[in-house]
Amino acid sequence: MTTPSLPADGHVALAFPTLIGRFQIPGTEAINARLTEVVLEREAAQPSHDYANQGGWHSQNDLLDWPGDEIAALRGWFSEGLGRMVQATGQLPEVQARGTAAPRGGFRVMAWANVARRGNYHRMHNHPSSSWSGCYYVATASEAGSLAGAIEFYDPRPFTEMVDTPGAPYGQRVVIRPVPGLLVLFPSWLYHFVHPSTADTARISIAFNAQWRPA
Repeated sequence: MTTPSLPADGHVALAFPTLIGRFQIPGTEAINARLTEVVLEREAAQPSHDYANQGGWHSQNDLLDWPGDEIAALRGWFSEGLGRMVQATGQLPEVQARGTAAPRGGFRVMAWANVARRGNYHRMHNHPSSSWSGCYYVATASEAGSLAGAIEFYDPRPFTEMVDTPGAPYGQRVVIRPVPGLLVLFPSWLYHFVHPSTADTARISIAFNAQWRPA
C-alpha cells in the first residue's frame, strides 16, 4: 500500500506576528547636538515626571510642542516611521486575507525626553491606550558589546519557553542597543525594559506614543 504524502500546495504560515521597526537615520549629528543642549537645559529647569524610570530624568509629554527645527525634524521622523509601520501591517497575510480597505485616520503623537546616567534604568512596562510607541536615541555612552542602556522586548506569548522546540523559536527576547540616530518603533502593548546605564555621561532618548484616531 502506498502511503500518501503531504500535498504540494500546503504551506506554513506566520501567525500572531509582532512588528518591530528599526531605522538608522543618517546625518543626524547636528540635530542630535542641538537636541542634547535643549534636553539638558530642560532637565536643569524642570522636575522629573517619573513613569517607569528608576532614577534619571523624564520630561513632560509635551516635547513635540517645544520650539526649534530639531523638534520639527523629530515630528517628521516619527510620522514617517509610523507610516512605515502601518504599511508593514497592511502586508501581513491575516490583514490582506480580510480584504479591507486601507485604514483612514491619523495619529495623535505625544513625546517626552529621557536622560539616564550611571545606575539609571527603566522597569518592565508597556504603554497603555496607544497603538504604537517608539524611541529615538540622541546621545549614548554604551561600551561596545555592553547591554548598558539597551532596550529589551519580551516574547508576548506567555509560557512559550516552557517546552523545547527545535531551533528554540519561542520565548526569546529582542535586544536593541542604543545608537545615536536610531529610531525604534513597536506595538505599545509589548512589554519591555531598559538596562541600567553604566556611564556618568548622559544617555538621552526621545520616547513617544501614537494613538490611532480613525477617520
